[in-house]
Amino acid sequence: MRRTTNTSIFSGKYQKRARRKKILRGLGLTLLLLGILFLIFRNPILAKIEKVKLDILQENQQKEEMINNLPETPQGETVETPVVEIETPAEEETSVSVVLPSEKSLDLATMEEDGEMFFDPIENLPGFLGDVSPSRKLVTLMDTETQDLYLLDLDGTVTDITYKTYKSSTGYKESKERILGRIEGFVWTSQPKFLDEDTVVYLSQLPWFDERRFLYIVELAPLSHRNMQSVKGINITLKDLTEKGLEYESDGKTLFLTGEYKILR
Repeated sequence: MRRTTNTSIFSGKYQKRARRKKILRGLGLTLLLLGILFLIFRNPILAKIEKVKLDILQENQQKEEMINNLPETPQGETVETPVVEIETPAEEETSVSVVLPSEKSLDLATMEEDGEMFFDPIENLPGFLGDVSPSRKLVTLMDTETQDLYLLDLDGTVTDITYKTYKSSTGYKESKERILGRIEGFVWTSQPKFLDEDTVVYLSQLPWFDERRFLYIVELAPLSHRNMQSVKGINITLKDLTEKGLEYESDGKTLFLTGEYKILR
């Protein structure tokens, strides 16, 4: 006859069985609670999922309709993107109006840079030859009809700097008007140029009254005239200011006149 043995509550086997039963009961309660929660919230969750699916489907349908409604591009042709032209504001032209002692009126073109006004180069000014100073704040102009020479500033002030009367070393004097009146084609003033901000130079047939041209120097402050006979030539051309000085060509040779009146080769 088989004997049944009762497990003592103080034995290790009994304690393990008790813990196992406790875990199983807890797990069962958890599963039961999850089942109850699923039954309670099942319908709202399913409805939310269906709504998301429906929204995605509608969005895809709208994209397909937009693609189908696009106009077809003929084969072999490209669609040109329209070019939008942006108009840039035109620079406003400015000028300085002057009235010469001869009562001739002129408009000299100027430009504005960084809020400051400057003279434009003297170009296409019928009846006049001229030059702009290194600072571009002054202009010298020669009237080709009268051979008078003027100095102008940005305020429109005009100063007559013409050499009025020829004076020889022997004391002989004769006015510009008398010499021009008795010698046809005589060159009293030609090719005015700035040597620096305070000095204008030009060429003249004075003082020898022959075919050669000699350099005359006009110092502006104070106003004075004198000739520099070392700068001369039958074919002589005054050019532009350079780092070496005022470039000029005399009978085929290129030379430079410095602000100290030295000649460089």
